[in-house]
Amino acid sequence: MSQPHIRLATPEDTPDVAAMVRAVDLHYVGPDVAQPIEPTRAMVEQSMREAEGTRYALAYLDGRAVGLACFAMLRPGFKLTGLLFVKELFVESDARGRAIGAALMHWLAEYARAHGVTRIDLTTDGGNRGAQAFYERLGADRMDKVFYRFNLSTDVLTGD
Repeated sequence: MSQPHIRLATPEDTPDVAAMVRAVDLHYVGPDVAQPIEPTRAMVEQSMREAEGTRYALAYLDGRAVGLACFAMLRPGFKLTGLLFVKELFVESDARGRAIGAALMHWLAEYARAHGVTRIDLTTDGGNRGAQAFYERLGADRMDKVFYRFNLSTDVLTGD
């Protein structure tokens, strides 16, 4: 069985990153809600161009992008060492069961360590038992935290 090759994406990888981001959308919200590839690619290009903090790691198997990690480095964090926050971890359905997700997580851990970061944080949907079991198998600690969201498409935090 082939081993995945994982690396930090560069602007030249925009088509592969956009295709994977769209695959995430299709997986979670379906074709009626998922954005088309053109605006997805524009978002990826903008996030890379502006160096806004979003980073992408791609997992390739036999030359094809099959996995994606969208993450950001955040500081200060515990003892000023910061954290790596994983926004998305996704593996194409036909590549699942081949340890691509685990390889991406190990790559993220090494990337974080190489940058002096001592922690990885992430969230899952409350009902996503598969993802929760996956992270726990890798040794993650389930935290007792409360997650909040401000929906800025409403009148929340407008200053009025």
